[in-house]
Amino acid sequence: MGACDGYYLYCDLDGTLLDDEKRISSENRSAILSFIEQGGHFGVATGRVPSLIGAVEHDLPVNAPCILFNGAGLYDLAGQKFLAMHPIDRDPIARATERLIALDRETCVQVFTDTAIYEINPDQRDDPQTVREQIPTLSLPFPCVSGPLLKVLVANASSELETLRSALEQDGMLSDISAFRSSDTYLELVAKGISKGTTLEDVRAHCGDVTKILAIGDYNNDLDMVSLADIGGAPANAIDEVKAAADIVLSVDNNHNCVARFLEAALGL
Repeated sequence: MGACDGYYLYCDLDGTLLDDEKRISSENRSAILSFIEQGGHFGVATGRVPSLIGAVEHDLPVNAPCILFNGAGLYDLAGQKFLAMHPIDRDPIARATERLIALDRETCVQVFTDTAIYEINPDQRDDPQTVREQIPTLSLPFPCVSGPLLKVLVANASSELETLRSALEQDGMLSDISAFRSSDTYLELVAKGISKGTTLEDVRAHCGDVTKILAIGDYNNDLDMVSLADIGGAPANAIDEVKAAADIVLSVDNNHNCVARFLEAALGL
């Protein structure tokens, strides 16, 4: 029996496990490896899709289902299959995306299904991260998008995103949709009531040995996860709301081994 048997660790990627250069530090890696060697299970919790977390899978022995699409999917990397999906109803998201584009003809709107990312606005500005990471997308109008709709990502300037979100709320378009910020330049839409935090219940349902869940993250999309975990952590760079929800607030940020420090504080590793 290991000291961490039944313990599951979920880490947000950007702003938490990854430093500002999108790297995993050797100290974070060593701490996670020690956690796993003592019986722990490690997974990531991210807005990304399965094909975009390969670097993490190669760098670390992911041995727990991963929370993807900001909670809309729980995915088994080893088996390459979804264990749970929480799609958005098509009609409300069709109305919301149409309204977003009408409000800003150049806003970038990406629709994520279980197999592809669709860019539905032909007049959009490019999303810098999509270009930088060479993320494959398909350009199609919304009616041509097929498959379960897992999330919508809206990329724009921070001030513009607040205006767009407020407009959707005022128009009554968020009654069936959850909308939250995942970075300064991203607004994301998922099914109502879905988040990284609610998908922790899918983890408990599909992994029968769970005794305690640890989770660490830094932004609005991590708030429920940090709050609902048995032990929630926030790095020094986290927003105030996440720090207020965390059991452990660290004095170091994502550039200074915050995951290692979290495991040390939570479990003495």
